[in-house]
Amino acid sequence: MSIIKTTRIWNGLPIEEYTNTDTGVTELRSASFLGSQGDLLATGDGKGKWSYNDKAGFRRRYNNKQRTQGKPTLPKEEFDRVFFTEGRKLFDNDRAAVLNNADNYGSIEEMIRNQISFAKNNLPGIINPDTGKKNNSQGTDTQNPNNNDVDESTSSFELSSISEIPIGSSSSQNLRYPVGQIPDLGYDYVLFTAHEYKAAAIGDSEFKGITTSSGQERLGDPLERISLPILPGREESNSVGFAEDSMNGIQAAAARVAVTALSGAADGDIMGGLKNAASLTGEEFKKLYNGRDDIKTALVAYFAGQAVGSPGFVTRATGSVLNPNMELLFKGPSMRTFSFSFQFRPRFPDEAVAIKEIIRIFKRNMAVQRSSTELFLRTPNIFTIKYISGGDSDPLDDGHPFMNRFKPCMLSGFTVNYTPDSNYMTYADGSMTGYDVGMTFQEIVPIYADEQANAGGTGF
Repeated sequence: MSIIKTTRIWNGLPIEEYTNTDTGVTELRSASFLGSQGDLLATGDGKGKWSYNDKAGFRRRYNNKQRTQGKPTLPKEEFDRVFFTEGRKLFDNDRAAVLNNADNYGSIEEMIRNQISFAKNNLPGIINPDTGKKNNSQGTDTQNPNNNDVDESTSSFELSSISEIPIGSSSSQNLRYPVGQIPDLGYDYVLFTAHEYKAAAIGDSEFKGITTSSGQERLGDPLERISLPILPGREESNSVGFAEDSMNGIQAAAARVAVTALSGAADGDIMGGLKNAASLTGEEFKKLYNGRDDIKTALVAYFAGQAVGSPGFVTRATGSVLNPNMELLFKGPSMRTFSFSFQFRPRFPDEAVAIKEIIRIFKRNMAVQRSSTELFLRTPNIFTIKYISGGDSDPLDDGHPFMNRFKPCMLSGFTVNYTPDSNYMTYADGSMTGYDVGMTFQEIVPIYADEQANAGGTGF
């Protein structure tokens, strides 16, 4: 059994939270004093229900802090309302952060087993490793658990510290290979975070239907985080779309006539524009002809060929071709593609279970989703990717200072080789002695020049 202690400040009142990672029960206690544990105030059981252990003492302590801050005290009914609405959601989120964190269990196998049990017992905020779904604030599993989120800037709660939870942890599942806290191992790693894909809301009055250059509005709730070591062969490739284009002299003359006619129409003088076009057509072709019989012959052959559908008639008649004036022109940006390869070699049973779960998480998040009626297919989840420096304790910062940045990506390809050493080999429990995994990601939005200046590292 493992008890994880966390601390939350509620309107100035320190509350110590003791969460049991075997049962899911959380006890709320007053602050410790001189090494003695504080009084038990309330309990959240293993099925998501909260109850008071000392309602009078809890409300007395709360109101005392209210007075010291010059704020009004709460009568019994109002205290109940605040605790069982806003308070319950915040304390549930704290418990979920503890129970979804792999570091708070003795083994990965224990974590997965307990999380499945907690999810089935309707504990809010728990992610079920089997389905990838996260329980909402009512304890119901859902693909859109936004009900479990609280805007702390407008609530009556403040988060003081959660000292036992590593920086960067959240209420989402966090797995890593090799098993252990990767930053403490002293090498760089890459952090993959799966997110729900958030489509544009048609009912939104500001609906634009176009994704901005950051792609951030397509990122929904974070679901799982996977931390893997950076292996050799990391590279990036940037490209821009260019293509050959041509315009011969006759096409250029026709274009000048068309521009004149359309300019007149745009100014409201449609008839004047058409008259100018008619007169300019003759003038343009006089310029092309310029009194030369060879050009006259070529022009006649060109238009004759267009009339009979034989573009090569000019060459047949004159032995030459119109100068195409070839030029390479910009066609548009290109979406970047990234490939990752990882070699997994489990050293002990817990690591084998972690590798199996990592593979399942990637496959589950890239899979197409079905609506409940199966009438529609939904966009798979998307990923954010970030390189983390080994000396960096905060994986939520700007990333590795000397490597590239990524925009949100789709996982478009995923391969697993279960016999990487050309032999089928397993341990006694049936786990493979090795797995080679390959992944292909593609960014959902292109890169623009103005974004490179403040991107950090070597830019996008």
